[in-house]
Amino acid sequence: MEQELIRTENLCFSSRANSVINGIDLKILKGQTVILGGKSGNGKSTLLKLLAGILVPTKGKVLFCDQDIQLMNQVQNENFRKKSAFVFQDAALWANQDIFQNLSLPLETHFPQMTKNRRASLIKEYCQKIGYEKSVHLRPADLSNGEQKKIAIIRALITEPEILFLDECTEGLDEKAFETTTELFKKFLKQGNTLIYITHSSKFRKLFPGNLFIVEDGKISHEIDLKENSVNQNILNNLDEEK
Repeated sequence: MEQELIRTENLCFSSRANSVINGIDLKILKGQTVILGGKSGNGKSTLLKLLAGILVPTKGKVLFCDQDIQLMNQVQNENFRKKSAFVFQDAALWANQDIFQNLSLPLETHFPQMTKNRRASLIKEYCQKIGYEKSVHLRPADLSNGEQKKIAIIRALITEPEILFLDECTEGLDEKAFETTTELFKKFLKQGNTLIYITHSSKFRKLFPGNLFIVEDGKISHEIDLKENSVNQNILNNLDEEK
């Protein structure tokens, strides 16, 4: 039986008196791959952050396992945060912390009983997995944009979440890093986890097809199953052209 993981009810969000999300109702199942598409400025990144509980709705609800994220008690909220991870488009690393500290923080937060040696071992392991070879004692400013993105991806995966929210996560990666990263995401999905992402990369979308929700004027205008052979190619071409 399909298990509902995330549901929105009349989800709305306004910023500076401007409506960004206008009454969205959608359902995401456990193990599902979901793509949010649409032209820039239509609300897809805002919707992704609302689903992840990063932004607070102006109106409506985001429910995780039938619990309103905004009404969760501390234990429920910690459980949701432990099960989910977000990769921001700009990496969003802590500028005043070195790479080791950036990667150690989520482990300290979600696994307080983990020893320092175990944290160090995991950080080394994941750096090797993604091909990061520089010192973990550098600051984010010492890294290229692509290297910062690698660290952001490690930070998301290192806690072994069940839901990944990705906002243009492969932007800035070279071909080798792209291949390494997508292999990690394939393993993530094989474990029955849930992937929700935004991308303009047709290559990434072909590797991770799923249910595509087109966001237009803050609403879902189309829902398309990318695993179907009858997908309207013009819609996909428009997604790739809009940067």
